[in-house]
Amino acid sequence: MTFNSFVFYPLFIVIVIVNYILPRRWRWVWLLIFSYVFYSLSDVKYSFILLICTGISYIAGRMVSKTKDNKLKKVWMLVGVILNIGILFLFKYINFFFNSINTAAAAAGLQWTFRGIELLYPVGISFYIFQVISYLLDVYSGKVEAEKNFSHFALYVSFFPQLLIGPIERYNHLEPQLLNPRPFEYQEFVDSLVRVGWGLFKKIVIADRLAVVVNTVFTAPQDFNSPKLVVAIFAFSFQIYIDFSAYSDIAIGTANILGIKLVENFKRPYLAKSVIDFWRRWHISLSNWLRDYIFIRLNYKHRRKKLRKLWISIDVMITFLVSGLWHGASWTFVIWGALHGLYQIIEILTKKIRDKVVKKLNIDRSTFAHKTFQILFTFGLVSFAWLFFKANSINEAVHILKSIITLDGITTEKAWIFKDGSLGLDDKDFWMMTHTLLILIVVEFVQCKHDLLVELNKQPTWFRWAVYYLLFFSITIFGFYGEANAVDFVYSQF
Repeated sequence: MTFNSFVFYPLFIVIVIVNYILPRRWRWVWLLIFSYVFYSLSDVKYSFILLICTGISYIAGRMVSKTKDNKLKKVWMLVGVILNIGILFLFKYINFFFNSINTAAAAAGLQWTFRGIELLYPVGISFYIFQVISYLLDVYSGKVEAEKNFSHFALYVSFFPQLLIGPIERYNHLEPQLLNPRPFEYQEFVDSLVRVGWGLFKKIVIADRLAVVVNTVFTAPQDFNSPKLVVAIFAFSFQIYIDFSAYSDIAIGTANILGIKLVENFKRPYLAKSVIDFWRRWHISLSNWLRDYIFIRLNYKHRRKKLRKLWISIDVMITFLVSGLWHGASWTFVIWGALHGLYQIIEILTKKIRDKVVKKLNIDRSTFAHKTFQILFTFGLVSFAWLFFKANSINEAVHILKSIITLDGITTEKAWIFKDGSLGLDDKDFWMMTHTLLILIVVEFVQCKHDLLVELNKQPTWFRWAVYYLLFFSITIFGFYGEANAVDFVYSQF
């Protein structure tokens, strides 16, 4: 069960009612029970893996807390971290590991063949493994006290709104709220419903239509010419953002309804003026995790070494190689991570040169034209990297790039017709996709200076309810109209 299934919402109404009927001190028990039920509805076997990871992390955390010897503390911390990474490796990376060995052996002329292992892939495992690793590292560093109550810790790991696709929460932020949630507030409840509705609109009306275009082209890229390949790449750039941010909106909204505030995961990333700025805005909970537990720790070890910028560059590249591998067990994801690492290294190393050029040419960085150039240039770099993220293989990505660079089929009239159904959408669905995407872009720009939810609450009652009904009927009508069908959230595969 996922948030884009309407079966979830009648069930969620029951969850909310029971939650607020229960005394506040017992609500965590109800949330723990439902969180495991929610996860088991995907596959009951997933819950056993979740429970094993929770048990390992709980025991390791308690031993780190109890042990006075610093070396033994480190041993227990490493045991917990390594066992969790081992579980993640077993279910997510073992076949990638065997396939890579087979490919390397074949390239070397060897006849080794390692067979893969058919294992289920627990949804959300990458997210909750990173969450428990952050807990263990924070306990080891003394930032938090180890949780003594196993059930309390189990809820922290399994809290259903953010279990499948994040945000990746820190223990000291989430755990106190789970045990002592905020009391019911009517306006908070309404605002949260609006946010859930906006997330559903983004997912069902916009992202799922973009998914039709993306999947149609990337299923058989050799059948499409250069312009349509470019359209598909940009469509995926928007799809993955809208799809993922939609989930975050729904997760944050549903948690808010239950009196629990999750961290924000996005801050208009496609308005970023550089790739470094992009990663301050994109998947913020993961970006902060990578910064705090990989980059800063590496950078601290290298702080006294000569060639400081070289070591910073190495640390950035390692961090983003980990990011790429975290996203998927494929070399295409590794290349995607490496590209983002390379972008930021170039940005760091060329900063002084760029500042001198700007000063010499007397360029005003505060102008609309310059800011627009920075945003579009950054969007182009990010979209280029998304090609490797989406492509089924490196060869497929290279083929698409060759077709685009050689301007394959650009002179034919058919290459510039996008509403004929060749991209999977008929004229009406394509119109719906482009216009709702335009609405989203306008909303993103306006949100830079105005909180639209705050502004909406200032309006007369009749106007607010008109907006609520418009959002509801847009979801129920346009969400099921046309060629777009319910599609799993993109990040559910990670």
